[in-house]
Parts: sequence; structure tokens; C-alpha cells
Amino acid sequence: MGQRAARGKEMTNSSKKRNSGMNRTASLFAAVLLFLCVLMQGSLTVFASYNDTNLNTFAHDMESIPVGEIGERFQIRFRFGYNGTQGLYNPASDYVEDVNVGLSNDQTYIGVQVEVGTKKSAFIERLENLLGEDIDAARAEEYYQGYLDGYNDTSKGTVLYNYPVDSGSYPFEVNGQIFTQRTHFDRLERGNYQEVVFEVNIRKDAKEGYYAIPIVFDYKLPYVAYVGQKGPNSHVEYINVYIRAKEEVKDSNITTTDDPQFVIGEGQATPEGTYPSVMNYSIRMRNQKRKAYDVNVHMETSLGEGKAIVTHKGISTANSSDFPFEINEANYDRNYEAVDTGEVIEVPYSMAIKRVTESAYYPLSYTVTYRTEPNGELYKETYSYMVRISNPAMDDPDAEQEKESTQEWNANTATKARLIVNSYRTEPEKVYAGNTFTLILELKNASENIQASNILLTFSSETGEDKSAIFSTDNGANSVVINSLAAGATAPVQMVYTAKAGADQGSYKITIKEKYDSPEYKNAEEEVSVDVPVYQYARLSTSSFEVMPSSLEVGSESNVMFGINNTGKVTLYNVAVKFKADSIRENNAYIGNIKPGTTGNVDVMLSAAAPTADDGKVTAEISYEDEYGNVSTVEKDFELFVSEPVEMDPDMMDPGMTEDMYGDGDEGGISGFFKKYMMYVLGGGAAAVILAAVLIKRHRKKKLEEESQADEDI
Repeated sequence: MGQRAARGKEMTNSSKKRNSGMNRTASLFAAVLLFLCVLMQGSLTVFASYNDTNLNTFAHDMESIPVGEIGERFQIRFRFGYNGTQGLYNPASDYVEDVNVGLSNDQTYIGVQVEVGTKKSAFIERLENLLGEDIDAARAEEYYQGYLDGYNDTSKGTVLYNYPVDSGSYPFEVNGQIFTQRTHFDRLERGNYQEVVFEVNIRKDAKEGYYAIPIVFDYKLPYVAYVGQKGPNSHVEYINVYIRAKEEVKDSNITTTDDPQFVIGEGQATPEGTYPSVMNYSIRMRNQKRKAYDVNVHMETSLGEGKAIVTHKGISTANSSDFPFEINEANYDRNYEAVDTGEVIEVPYSMAIKRVTESAYYPLSYTVTYRTEPNGELYKETYSYMVRISNPAMDDPDAEQEKESTQEWNANTATKARLIVNSYRTEPEKVYAGNTFTLILELKNASENIQASNILLTFSSETGEDKSAIFSTDNGANSVVINSLAAGATAPVQMVYTAKAGADQGSYKITIKEKYDSPEYKNAEEEVSVDVPVYQYARLSTSSFEVMPSSLEVGSESNVMFGINNTGKVTLYNVAVKFKADSIRENNAYIGNIKPGTTGNVDVMLSAAAPTADDGKVTAEISYEDEYGNVSTVEKDFELFVSEPVEMDPDMMDPGMTEDMYGDGDEGGISGFFKKYMMYVLGGGAAAVILAAVLIKRHRKKKLEEESQADEDI
């Protein structure tokens, strides 16, 4: 014992030494130790688990932890938001996007159901093996080490012991709707806290105490340059609730009477139902006394007299003492503002019969409360009423099984539910290739009276030319399970996909294979599909601008040539270019459509209108349309200088000047020109302009000759 305790102290000291820099956890450690010590002293009976939400980043307890009663409808309330400093998963940004919050159904987090007092939890066994009977120190050390493990391994996406849960049972009824509840935030700013509410039913076999409830949240992190973070994230955190035993009503204003106010079932035959049909019936109740106010009729979900009256000769089982209907509503209360003397009210019910219900008369129990004055004393009475259930399959199971084995099952005559996609949408609405999106669809049971159960939905994406999927999931999961779906009911289904970056623009199909059970038809298989349009971003580039000449006088023209390259995967429609500058006359060039991977050439003459007053920038505004007629523009700049025209003295020109400029001799051509007319060049700027024009003309002539020679060589 002493050695184990010493080893525990040594581990605690070593752990503190390793983490001496983590002063912020000191108060957390002390609070947890104090709380656990109180628990071990027996001052509070806790059958589940309690979590310190100081470790949380997003999910936080309310100022008052929500309290619910066993067997009742319950609202889970908590705050959602982050401040950038608290918790393990702090985003390095001032906001997060596309946030979805829900109850987690991951068994890793829900925990193992352990009957307290009959078996030690794995958590406690580990602590005892670690530090012997010194449980207080052991719990504290384990929790503290769990915090460190979680802090160090968060980036790896592992759970380890970052939230030690005391092997508590999940306290809520798990049905087809509990885990489909979602709260969505398009954008959540740092420091902006929101209240989130989920509706659940507390299990009737839940134990009183604290429960740590796992909350799953997904969000997208914008790019943060200094840490390089970006993209989707998914985490689970816990919030606390307290479940207490249902208190007996001790209101002095409620009086239980033995003299009934109502006559139940008067003039009415016993309601009958046959499995698997839904039983729709009403109970007639007549007010035989004075007028009643605030009348509430509550159906109990347990039999009124303990057991049914079995009507068949088969072997009776415990099923005859169970409530015969599926419990699909939070409560079966029916309220009436007032019921006059002698008035008969009909209390309606629509109940799905359990598959294992035996053929029998079942006594249903009802509690009725009412007042005889609008604000008077509240009275309570209990009534019992019989209904008859027929279930041939349970009368003689062996005979029914033999009957089924001798009869050939006919798929054409067997009835089954019909599951359809009632509606669907994507978030965001427009899906671009390479981006992640959420497909949200509403599945509906279009049958009038046939329930579907054990529903398995398997999603598959259309493939491209390379046989790879157009839509893919991050984790590879492509299936969703729904426990049951009543006739006419709907259920939301969500899948997160990433569209293939190289997909051509167009609509692509996501196929949903349905496999489910109906009362008469097992493992029914159907297939539905939805089309998701995928868009591609238009992309273009330009080649170098060729401007000849790049300097000219007012009134002259320059030739501008360049190419527009379509570097995207969608056609650019009605491509046009507008040239704008103060120094030129505005001009337009129409190119037409440019297909992906091709180039549209621009060749236009620009007229100089005024001398350049700036840096000589001319803007080429390129406009194009997508297939829906939406116009986009791109601007490109190039240089073109315009100067004032220079007037030349005719006496400066020699009649033989033109002829000499093109000569080839020692005294001809450009060299001769320089020698002969050097004085004129030095004497005025006009000669310089003429020289530039001559050089440009000779350059173009030489280029044409080279191109002609190249064509001949080919």
C-alpha cells in the first residue's frame, strides 16, 4: 500500500516537473481534485460522469446546468462560441465558417453502460492498478495526465484521455431523430457566443446524477498566413446535465378523488387493432357532473392493471405485461379548455403496434386532471380502458413459422414502404470544382400507412472518364442509418463532399441505394438519385503585347497585337477587348468565343489623339461571358507614348534623300545618309523623327522577307 502510494506521489511529482510551464492548469487541477474527493466521500451519489468544461474550446455549460427528470422530455441547453484562449482546439483566426453543431452518436464518446455497484468500471480498475487504494490521488493524476495527453495529441486527431468519462450510461432515448438535430452557423466570430438547444427524451431506466454529454461540431477554418491553417475540422466536446428522479406531485391544490367526474367509453365498442397496421381510435369521455375546466387527459405508458388478458391458446410470455404500442411521441397528453356538463369528448390516438405484442385485451391507464372553477382547485382521477390487439404471428409462433415456410413469398403482393427524396439542396448553393460542400436532403416515407425500419442509405458518386468519383468524402464514409421512419414522416440526411478539381463543368449524379424493412417486406431495395451541378472557374492569360511603334506622334497609328489564352475548362463567350487611355482614341476589338486550351488573337490599330501626359499606360479591358450570360472583365496594361507632331522645313530635305536612304554603297544607305546629312540631324529634331520612321520601315521589310524565306524553306 505504502509503495503504491509512494509510486503515485512520484508519478504526480514527475508529471508536474514535466509540465512546470503549464501554470494555467493549476487551478483546473485543484478544482478537479476537490470535486473528486467530494464524490469519494459519498456526499453525492453520481451514477454517470461530470466533465470540466474549462478544457472545452467551443461547447460551454450554461450558468445553471440543465436539470431534467427521468422519463420526461428534456431540453439540452449550452453556450457555443470561442474566445481564442480557452480550450484545446483554439482556432488561430478571428472567425470560423460553416459551423454545424449536434449530439454525437460516436460510441467512442458515449461511453460504456456499467451498472454501478455490481461491476467496477474500466476507468476505476485502471486507477486501482495504477495507485492502489489511494483513489483520490489516482483520479486526480489520471485526469491531469488525460488533459496533457489530449493537449499533446489534439493535432493528431486522437482522443486518448483528454476527456476521462466515468463509464456513464447514455441517459437519452436513442431514436431516428435525436442525432439528426443540427444547429448551423454560416460564420462564428471570436467572442460571439450563441445558445444552442436540442430536444431529447430521458430514458426511464436512467440513474440520477450528472452526465457528460458529447457534442460534435464541424467547422471550416479560413487560411491564416502565419500558422498555415486552413480547411475543415471536426471535434467532440462534453457539456454537463443533471438527471433527477421524477418528483411526486405534492401540490396542495391537487386533490385525488374517488368519485369520477367522467364516464369513459360510454356507448362505445372496444377498439381493436391488428398488427402490423396502425391502430387509429378514439375514447369517448362524458362529463357527468358540473362543467370542468383545464381538462388534461394523460395516457400512461404502462399497463393499468399489470397484465393483459390473453385471448389465444398459445404460450403466454412476458410480452403480455408490456405496453402494446410503440412510443413515438414525447407524451400522449390531450388538453381541453372546458367540457360542459353532459358533453362527450372524443380523445384521439394513432398508435403503432409493437411486433412482439401478443393477441390480448390490454388495460390502458389514463390520468385526468381538471378544475371545477376557472382558477379553482385542481383534481386528479385515474381511469382504465381496454383495447383489443390481434397479432397472429404471436398466437402460435411455431404454426406461424410453419405457415410462412410452406407459402411462397410473392414480392408482387407483399406491401412495402416507399422512400423518396422529398427535397435537397447544397451548401453553398453553387458547387465549384475542387471545393467542399454539404449535400442536405430530406428523405420521406411516401407510404400512407406502412412504416419503414432499419433503413440503410448508401451514397455513390458518378465517375469521370478516368473512372474516379466526381464527389468524394473526406473520411471515405458513404452510408447513413435511420432506425425507423413512420408513414408520411421525413428525416434530414447530410453528407459532406469535395467536388473533383478536374471535373468538367456540368451536372453529375449522386445515387442513393436504399435498403430497409417493412412489416411484410424485409430487406427491400430501392434506388434514387439527385443531380448536383458543378461549376468551373473561368481562367485566362495573355501573351506579351507587341506594339509597333511604341512611340508615335498625334494623328499617327500604332499596331497592337497579343493573344488571349483560355487556361480554364469552360468556354469564354463573346470575348471583346476595349482599349482606353487619354492619349488614344478608344477602340474595340471583338474576338468571339475561345474554347478551353485555345487562343484568341487580337490585332488592332490605335490612333494617337493627344500627347502622353502620364507614364504612357494604355489599358486593354478584356470582357467575356459564361454560359449563363454573366459578364466578367480582366484588365491588362501596356505602354504607348504619343508626342506632339514636329513640323519640318522643306529646305532640309534633299531631293535625292529618299533614294540615298535605300542604297547599298559606301556613300549610300543609312551610313551615307548619316555622313551626308549629319548637319541636318544635328541641326533639328525633325530629322530624328524621319530617321526613326525609316528604321521602323526597314525593320518590317526585313521581317517580311525572313518570313517569306521561311515559307519557301518549308
